[in-house]
Amino acid sequence: MLNLRIIACTTVAVAAALPVLAQTNDYGGYDIVGQRQGEYFYSDTRGWRIFAAKDGPTFAYCFADTDQSNGYSHRLGWDGMQWQLAVPVRSRPDWEGTLQIDGAGSGQGYGRGGDFISGTADADWTIAWLGEAELDGIRRGSVAVLGAGRHDYEFSLSGATAAMLKVQECVERSGRAAPATVAQPEPVASDTVRFGKAGNWLVNEIRDGAQTVACEALDPSENPNLRFEIDRDNSYIDFRDGGYMGDLGERVPIRVLFGPGSSWSETEVEIIEGRDGDKWARISEGRSDGPGFLDDAIPNAPQVSFVGESIILDTPLTGTNRALDLFFRCSDKIR
Repeated sequence: MLNLRIIACTTVAVAAALPVLAQTNDYGGYDIVGQRQGEYFYSDTRGWRIFAAKDGPTFAYCFADTDQSNGYSHRLGWDGMQWQLAVPVRSRPDWEGTLQIDGAGSGQGYGRGGDFISGTADADWTIAWLGEAELDGIRRGSVAVLGAGRHDYEFSLSGATAAMLKVQECVERSGRAAPATVAQPEPVASDTVRFGKAGNWLVNEIRDGAQTVACEALDPSENPNLRFEIDRDNSYIDFRDGGYMGDLGERVPIRVLFGPGSSWSETEVEIIEGRDGDKWARISEGRSDGPGFLDDAIPNAPQVSFVGESIILDTPLTGTNRALDLFFRCSDKIR
């Protein structure tokens, strides 16, 4: 059995393949290898490159691929209708096979279901249709193996959550890159006093008159989608993924993962309006309940992932150790 370990060639090389006639597929969308002449670079994240594709003047799809050393590549992509996995293996249209993630099927979610999967084919590519269960497995897993006919294709899932987030953003923007912006200094409200700075992280006191009632930590330049806050009763982790997430005041169950190799934690977020007027998802933990995510998990993890029904964010925790040391020193002033 041929075992191809994903290590991808450049999509530029793929784009130089033979022309493919512009057409939609049976469900009215696009196969994520079908418009190779219309593909162009969109962005990159966590070792993956994101590309968009047009069918003439019409937006078609976005996909992520990753470079390795053996000359092979695979794609995770979305056309706004159907998530797809495409691997460089020949098969026939309407093939049936298996998808295993970390040695188990994902037919009902990570590690729980069967491993049956099906899809189509386009020239030298096999395309697997991905449902919510398979997407859940890809977000949570480490290694996947797609079995299509006589061939197995094994690939790492490192960085796949971040890659899928970028693909989702790309589709929502119809392949138009976000305009470049120059990072501006974080505004400090009249009741906010700068306590200190640790690397890119700013730590502020929130005051009521002369009294410190809360502290916050944020990195507006490198990690603008994650913030920490603490008051007399609770500590808070606030994050946003750039999407809908939920309605203000809504409580949403989510899973949280602190770095590769750790276990998922179940918790709940409340959708709030932050001090900046933006919508944030907030995890609240009682200070009297003992060590929580801020005290224990975040200082010892390289990254954090948040996954819920309408929430998906994978973000690094670079510099948070020093920032949290300063943050907790600030919290000593809270009365």
